[in-house]
Amino acid sequence: MRSEPIEFINVDDLPHGVFPLGHLAFAYLCFIAYAALTRRHLPARWPLLPLAIGSQLPDVIDKPLAYYGVLSSGRSAGHSIVVAVLLIGLVSWGARKIQRRDPVHPWIAQLSAVTPAAFAIGYLSHLVGDSIGPLLAGNHSGLSFLFWPFLPGPQYSGDSVAPWVRLLEVYLQPHTHPELPLIAVGVFVFVSLRVWHALGSQSTGD
Repeated sequence: MRSEPIEFINVDDLPHGVFPLGHLAFAYLCFIAYAALTRRHLPARWPLLPLAIGSQLPDVIDKPLAYYGVLSSGRSAGHSIVVAVLLIGLVSWGARKIQRRDPVHPWIAQLSAVTPAAFAIGYLSHLVGDSIGPLLAGNHSGLSFLFWPFLPGPQYSGDSVAPWVRLLEVYLQPHTHPELPLIAVGVFVFVSLRVWHALGSQSTGD
């Protein structure tokens, strides 16, 4: 563990990126678009779990390991396209292997059926979300994390601060959260779909 004292940092000092709730909302909206384009059932329960896990996993891998000095950057291994492909392939293989088991509990069958697409969309949406800021800023070197380990991840001063402290700094000041509009849209779409589903169920029952 790093010996230097932990201090709070300002939101404005953080690198271009997305915070956990923003990643979750973006992943959810991406999955809604995917479901609509492929005419699949809109996500209600089972897809949300692997979607949420995938949307957070790159930071769960990189942020603590960078803080403890195992990785050189808070965006490196977990944010790499190479690692993303490997993890998505591994999760898809595991889900399909579970599906082939006989017998398998119905809820496990439902979860394993939706996991490959939901996890992949959640994970890849995280990489897209963290790439938008550097792209808009014209900072193409800030995208080097996508090609780890062939390129080193960008260096951030915030990596010396514990990731839970950085999150506390943001969520103790919710009005400063940079993705509030995105989160609001995600919540609105989620609630709207739930209401639409409930009304549709009632009309079918009638």
